[in-house]
Amino acid sequence: MAAAARAPGTTAALAALAVVGALATACADPTPPGGACDDVAARPAALSAADRKLVGAASPYPADGALRGRDDELRRSVAARREVAWAAVARALTAVPFAIDPPSGVPAELPRWATWYGADDLRRLFDRLFRGLDPDAQRARAPFGDAALDAAFAWNPTAVDELASWPADRWQAYLDAIDDAAEVHGIGGIPRVTFSPGAARHLLASYAPIVACEGQPAPPAFADAPTAGPQRMAHEVVDLAACERRGFGPYYVGDGERLTAAVAGAGAAAVRVRVGAPPAGDVVDCEGATCDAAGPGAIYVEVAAEDAGTFTLDVSYQEADPTWAPCLGQPFPLDAAIAKAEWRRAELDLQVAVHDTSADGLTALVDDTWGDGQGELDPGPDDIYTVQLPEGGARYRLTGLHLMTKELDHWLWITLWWSPEPDTDFGADRPAAIAALPGPWAHYKMCAVTWFTEGDDDPGGGAADPTLAEALAAVHERAGPSFCSNPYLEQGAGNARTNCVGCHQHGGTTIANEDILTDEATYPGNGRLQVRNNFPADYSWQTSRGGLGRMFLDEIEYWTPAP
Repeated sequence: MAAAARAPGTTAALAALAVVGALATACADPTPPGGACDDVAARPAALSAADRKLVGAASPYPADGALRGRDDELRRSVAARREVAWAAVARALTAVPFAIDPPSGVPAELPRWATWYGADDLRRLFDRLFRGLDPDAQRARAPFGDAALDAAFAWNPTAVDELASWPADRWQAYLDAIDDAAEVHGIGGIPRVTFSPGAARHLLASYAPIVACEGQPAPPAFADAPTAGPQRMAHEVVDLAACERRGFGPYYVGDGERLTAAVAGAGAAAVRVRVGAPPAGDVVDCEGATCDAAGPGAIYVEVAAEDAGTFTLDVSYQEADPTWAPCLGQPFPLDAAIAKAEWRRAELDLQVAVHDTSADGLTALVDDTWGDGQGELDPGPDDIYTVQLPEGGARYRLTGLHLMTKELDHWLWITLWWSPEPDTDFGADRPAAIAALPGPWAHYKMCAVTWFTEGDDDPGGGAADPTLAEALAAVHERAGPSFCSNPYLEQGAGNARTNCVGCHQHGGTTIANEDILTDEATYPGNGRLQVRNNFPADYSWQTSRGGLGRMFLDEIEYWTPAP
């Protein structure tokens, strides 16, 4: 048995998680432009335990539960797809205030995705959860219950208080040093990959199947799928006063599917559901501690407390067409979202490459490679999201951001990139709500896909702006693969004509990105077309090449007592 004095986590585990950003969320060359120069591309550095206390618990992604009902429309309409994608971007970029304000009085807030959980959080949470199991449960790799997961996430912002290296005077000095906006943004660090609370919780809850798949071959690309089972849509912990009611949803449930909502807690409470409209008065489809309703339709849920207390609400649905994820407990829940950021140093006379994403620029690409761009510029913090790290003061710019959300069964895939001409082509339809957000978000362009193939027959995607219509037409393949590529994140041969979803269908396997992009016989359409009916880790690379499975194993092997 290991010595109890050992600090949680291992060097190998942290090193494994440090490469998450390079491999987790893109069919991309992990070596950024500039080669091995560490001053050009940032090494991953997410929220530390001290940062987490300051920021507080990560802000949940407020998923649109009705989007599942628009899946077919989104596959067939670029305009509809871009509209919902911009709305998702606004939800991810919304400013979230810190749990603790710095004494300087500088506004302390981060965009929602920057509050999400990174490598340090996942390691710390898993360590606490696994050590909380009794020896027999550790040996059996027993699952973590919802109560244990709730308690661990509640504890996480206070973890720094248990560290001898953070006495009160160091903590106060840390707070006093935060006195401008760039330093506030730097509290979020420069993480490569961050996980919404729903995504982080699901990965931790799935540690046993993730570990079981570590180092094992993936299932055949086409295999008999299991019988459809219930899938969790939401897990909510809510404090209610006596006689208080709280509404949730809507959650879209398809034809042949059923939604089940269950409430539990120390006091008396009932859950109500109604198809097609929020619960109103006593007009409900059913009422009780557990309640279910059949689709198709948008289903609203309400928790009504008789006594004051803390209650948990679990919403799941019996799916008709399962998305099989054999290396997870089940596919990710509705509120799962994952962000991948690309950071570049903002000092040392380093500049940012300019990439032309107009129709002419896309047509001129050589070998479907973004290359070095068409010149360089030195944008300031008013034009590009810029952070200053608390330790050392190094400054970094955000050049690109991937966002994937589980609002659709096969995810909504979005990517943003900086541009000095942000109101043209892929930024021409940016809604005013994005520009109104705190930060220079009006300087980023966006593309989005929801499926392997492009279902919109209009090459211009119905765009009113001619520069956007022409750019969409330049990458349109009638009845062919869809397109969504980021010039800062998809570096490398073939990566300028990718679509995110094609590469990610292999998440959880050990298939090389280079093979996906270049082996046309096995992975047609530059790797963009569907070639699997099972998705080992539900489109996530984190469990395999992202290093999460290895991190779990390192912790398990250290802490598990001998038989």
